[in-house]
Amino acid sequence: MTWTPQPPTATTGSRAHVRALIAAGLFVPALVAAKILVLTTEEGSRCLVKGGCAPFPGVFFLVLCGAAALALVAALAAPERLRGKALTAQLLLELLAVGLVLVFP
Repeated sequence: MTWTPQPPTATTGSRAHVRALIAAGLFVPALVAAKILVLTTEEGSRCLVKGGCAPFPGVFFLVLCGAAALALVAALAAPERLRGKALTAQLLLELLAVGLVLVFP
């Protein structure tokens, strides 16, 4: 009797799909919550009212969001062996974008 490897099940791929979609769905609410959190600080409210703060790096933020969107597409469309890496990249890029919002008031 010889051992033959079993093909991957459909649940492995669908888990990565579901997690990627959940992460993408929670990205905008996380950005909004981060901005609200920043505005509740003294420095954030001072910047909102009086101005004079460091400019927000909008281009870098848009690049991060675009890269996160590409990672989402890769997590949904990539071969099964690459989905986990694409999902990890998506989560890291989204985390960097939220962190950027937290750093700049």
